[in-house]
Amino acid sequence: MKVCFFTLGTRGDVQPYVALGRELIREGHEAVICVGESFHRLVETNGIRYAPTTSDLMAVAASPEGKAILEHPIRNLKLALRYSKEVINPAYRKTLEEFFSAADDADVIVYHPKALGAVDIALTLGIPCVSMPPVPVTYPVSEFAHIAVTTKSLGKWLNKLTYRANEMAESSQIHLINDFRVKVLQRPKRKAGIYTYTDGRKEIPIVYPLSKALFPDVSSWDGHVFMPGFFFLDSEGETLPDEVEQFLVAGKQPVAVTFSSMPLAQPVRFLEKLRSALETSGNRAVVVTGNSGIECENDGLICAVKATPHSVLFPRVKGIIHHGGIGTMAAALKAGKPQMIIPFSVDQPFWAKRLYRLGYSLKPMREKEVTAAALASAFAEMDKPDVVRRAEQIAAIINSEKATVDTVKYIAEITCSYK
Repeated sequence: MKVCFFTLGTRGDVQPYVALGRELIREGHEAVICVGESFHRLVETNGIRYAPTTSDLMAVAASPEGKAILEHPIRNLKLALRYSKEVINPAYRKTLEEFFSAADDADVIVYHPKALGAVDIALTLGIPCVSMPPVPVTYPVSEFAHIAVTTKSLGKWLNKLTYRANEMAESSQIHLINDFRVKVLQRPKRKAGIYTYTDGRKEIPIVYPLSKALFPDVSSWDGHVFMPGFFFLDSEGETLPDEVEQFLVAGKQPVAVTFSSMPLAQPVRFLEKLRSALETSGNRAVVVTGNSGIECENDGLICAVKATPHSVLFPRVKGIIHHGGIGTMAAALKAGKPQMIIPFSVDQPFWAKRLYRLGYSLKPMREKEVTAAALASAFAEMDKPDVVRRAEQIAAIINSEKATVDTVKYIAEITCSYK
């Protein structure tokens, strides 16, 4: 079986596909991942064939225009519209052809909802496709609203209604899809949203690479969603930078602080509060600066690095403060360490609220709510036995799941039964 993956986005949008690709190869199957250049090395170092896409959302986010739009979307609305027309949309259009080429000899397509045209391509090639969003946004449920719409419960009926947003997700790019359909696939134009849940004949299978343990209250997606657990990459062979390794062994167990690709509104001010909290509470921190904007000299209190493997760092710290991105959150859960989320946008507020309600994280706060006293209090709470115990309990569940193994079997069954 040859599986072709289509995905676009941040590391959290790509890593699950890499983890599943590795498992496919271990079990004698083939895998190719079609994604932007930012993840070329991640894909190939894991032994998976890489197929490039012109769309590279990480590169966009790192550009001056992308940073401006992410930091102040309303203020830079005109820039966003112009940049979309001149850069993002042409890249999307070219990517559709790159997806098609990559899937030419595939037996099945597994796609991220951001990957436009996946169903169109699968139908043209006569192969099945599987939707695999890294967050629970696709199938309409009554227990919680679409996380891109609100983190508040609107009641069963309205919660389910919010998922109509999925049908409108490709509206702004439907002209690109139709141009691709007519000129490349030799198919007629179509309406936006018609392939949200079905391919015109049957329901599109949905895989959520998430743990059921985080959704004890949800039953309305039963039979419609396959949820085997989080997908993790093996950390074998990964190491910490020398400065981090030396910092870890030079004193008491530190806290990890990471915001990944999320830019802080006031990175200098946040660093001042963090340093003050560490000094007053007698703690230390490893700060993974990423795209946060934090710039810091290393000393006995803080060790700052641009990037480092979460899978190796998190088990060696006493707690984790992070932005609530799905990949970082999953790594924190797996490590069995207390965590606190400072959410920014998209799915992050949803996870912050859900983990706190389930007792798997400290009370979240927004960046503007952060004070030195609040951080110091969080550091102290991370030492409490009941907080540590809850973190260890969910870690035991997460680590018992055989998510990628079970998903390979699931996809193989779909592929074999497709007619």
